[in-house]
Amino acid sequence: MTVHIVGAGLAGLSCALACADQGEKVVLHEAARHAGGRCRSWQEPRLQRIVDNGTHMVVGANQALFGYLRRIGADHSLKPGPRAFPMLDLPSGRLWTATPSRLIGSVLASTWLMPRRQDCSVDAALGRSRFYHRFWDPLALAVMNTPADQASALVFRRVLARTLWRGMTASQPFIARQGLTQSFVDPALAALTGAGVEIRFNRPLRSLDRDCARIRALRFEGDSISLAADDSLVLAVPWPMARALIAELPDLPASPIVNAHFLLTSAQRDKATMPKGGMLGLLGGTGQWLFLRGDVVSVTVSGAGALVDCDADRLADRLWQDVATALSLDQPPAGRMLIKEKRATLFHTPEVEVRRPAARQGANLVLAGDWTATGLPCTLEGAVTSGMTAAQLVRTIRG
Repeated sequence: MTVHIVGAGLAGLSCALACADQGEKVVLHEAARHAGGRCRSWQEPRLQRIVDNGTHMVVGANQALFGYLRRIGADHSLKPGPRAFPMLDLPSGRLWTATPSRLIGSVLASTWLMPRRQDCSVDAALGRSRFYHRFWDPLALAVMNTPADQASALVFRRVLARTLWRGMTASQPFIARQGLTQSFVDPALAALTGAGVEIRFNRPLRSLDRDCARIRALRFEGDSISLAADDSLVLAVPWPMARALIAELPDLPASPIVNAHFLLTSAQRDKATMPKGGMLGLLGGTGQWLFLRGDVVSVTVSGAGALVDCDADRLADRLWQDVATALSLDQPPAGRMLIKEKRATLFHTPEVEVRRPAARQGANLVLAGDWTATGLPCTLEGAVTSGMTAAQLVRTIRG
């Protein structure tokens, strides 16, 4: 039996590792020349630094993700952030810290009793507590990549139950010390090679040959593979690509994210007034979360539907103004770049949540990806969870 996994993002990588550990013969196919999907880093010529495609924050409660890191020998590649959340109101300059215990105490009843119905939004469930605009609203937007007045309260409740409600250890953030590729991708490729997994890059999948509920063949650009009776396919590609291959999958709306990276001069790095831990929440500006790694400061804007089509230079100027205000800087950066991800995640409304597809899709077809019905938002934890679920289903198919 051979398990063919198409897509070498985090879902595909974690699935391939789990299948190999189950004793399966695994072939991993990837359309690009590199692995990682939307979780990767590269040496950016404009900055002469390693940058990430986006700032993916990990928290202590991400059990699937930390299990994956331990499996690939990279569990020490993340740097712990602050054990509380520093927040800065840009217009007033007020800096304050949100601790899990303080937040839980302020809205314990409303969050614990948050409706479990599918049709309720975060905004309607939480109400307007005194911490709503100062923390819950930006946190929900960061976690769900969907405005709180539209985001699913049920999914957000699951996140809170795993993190803030379990205290500081579960809520503590972690950031990759060097880059996403160095933490999550390169060690995984080494582990897969060591486990005997065959990895094939530059392999775009063009179509699937299907016979009722069974996949019969994979049609790649340039060649094809026929599946034996006991072979399985795990499709671990982004949902627009999955839907192009499987027409009956739902057309799910996307929510964009904008990330900007700014290279500081040595004088700016020495002057920057950044809270310990290298992370800062921003209120009242365009940017929402600010991260400092070495001499590169990165700004994230979630739910960026109103900004994603803006002129890139003007948008970068706006984000730099937020950075300059937050860090008390008065000169332009040494370099900058802007990344727009128009289909970064699903738009996590209650209506979308009930339409997310299950992993098992046929006699020998399994889906993997943070967009599948994991019960979690589209995050690294959701991607790895989906990969592990897919591996378990492959074992079931094998019987």
